[in-house]
Amino acid sequence: MLSLVLSPMKLASLVVMLMGTFVSISSEGLVGVWLGLELNLYGFLVVMNPDGHHNPEPCVKYFVVQSTGSILMLSGFLFLMEECVESGLIMSSLGVLLKSGMFPLHSWVPSIIKNSSWLASGLMLTWQKISTLVFLSMIMPSKVLWSVIVLMASIGAVGGLNQNSVRVMSAYSSFVHTSWMLLGLMCSTVVFVGYFAVYSLSVGLFFYGCSLSDKASMVGQFSSAASGMGLLMLMGMPPFLGFLAKVLIFLISSSPLIMVCIMGSVISLKFYMDFFYSMMMKSLVDKNKTEMSPMWAFVVVVNFVGVVLVLALLS
Repeated sequence: MLSLVLSPMKLASLVVMLMGTFVSISSEGLVGVWLGLELNLYGFLVVMNPDGHHNPEPCVKYFVVQSTGSILMLSGFLFLMEECVESGLIMSSLGVLLKSGMFPLHSWVPSIIKNSSWLASGLMLTWQKISTLVFLSMIMPSKVLWSVIVLMASIGAVGGLNQNSVRVMSAYSSFVHTSWMLLGLMCSTVVFVGYFAVYSLSVGLFFYGCSLSDKASMVGQFSSAASGMGLLMLMGMPPFLGFLAKVLIFLISSSPLIMVCIMGSVISLKFYMDFFYSMMMKSLVDKNKTEMSPMWAFVVVVNFVGVVLVLALLS
């Protein structure tokens, strides 16, 4: 991450990636949405392989998938401009589903996440979803969107049960969280932003701790604390922020789809608990990891302050 910040070219690519997302979500025209997604794509490709020395396979796969999605979206936009509304919406929706990695065009996500760096994987599961989720909620009919939510929650819960790779497990976990975010987006933009922020913080802590697991000098201070707290937030265990984010969506949603999302989260607890148990057992073996870390104190304070703020807003 430090090398990414220090290099002017890499920093410029990161800025282009962020700017592309803002252009997409703030644009009032279809061409602006497409242009923002393309800027985001080309900026992110450099972030995926900043030095050109990593495995190029995930970059090539990601580029092919995103380019295909862009072609489908652009074709749909052309149909819409020609007043072929039904065909345009179908093409545009397929393009967005492919770019965001949602059912039925979701199978590319685990394979690319598995071979990408921790930074690229984290961004792919969080920041890269913003513009596509927002645009999808605008163009897709509610009944079709309900089907996507149900299938994403089901596939994410069942698909992650027999996974041994942390990255692949996180990819299937993101499917479940995506169903929650889509449901929240259908009800309230503010709640969606809150859930997305909590989810991004959880993934960031979890992946940051995992990225340090091979660095012996850092393990005792940060790795176990960050991974454990991020995982607890992803699990949605009370009283952490992940639980409160789900409670907020539960309170504002009157749709029966909330029960499907809850069942998906309950089933996904199985592979969360398996990983958490193995991580705790490994921590007990390594005496250096049993020391209290400042990171633990920080994330605990963040979670409990968040609990107080949410309760204050609800009262």
